[in-house]
Amino acid sequence: MEATADKKYTYKDFESDQEVRWCPGCDDYVILRSMQKALPEMGVKKEDVVFISGIGCSSRFPYYMDTFGMHGIHGRAPAIATGVKLANNDLSVWVITGDGDSMAIGGNHFIHVLRRNIDLNICLLYTSPSPRDKIHDLVCRLLLEKRGGGG
Repeated sequence: MEATADKKYTYKDFESDQEVRWCPGCDDYVILRSMQKALPEMGVKKEDVVFISGIGCSSRFPYYMDTFGMHGIHGRAPAIATGVKLANNDLSVWVITGDGDSMAIGGNHFIHVLRRNIDLNICLLYTSPSPRDKIHDLVCRLLLEKRGGGG
């Protein structure tokens, strides 16, 4: 039997069996595959990697990784990840968060995890503007022009 420390992982070892449920064309796919390819190159063992997320599209990330992980509550991923890292300093702990999750309701937790300088990895996925936002902006601009407002 091959020892875990000697096992050479590939990106497929970090793929879960879950169906990815992001919108077609979403950049989150690129980030997911990049992470799945980067972890084997970093030489980490699957059992030493933990992904913690909050709420939102980006926060489905732990479901799509074949590692340990947790889908937490809105804005609290940094606080949960801090506890995981303090409980086991040998783990590679990753916070996967979106702009709304970390910059809005989770703003204070985000700032404090940075201030504490705990050995965490934070991957902030900026998910706006979406195509829906671009259409909204176009409609607003057209309405302003029709009403005689600037653009």
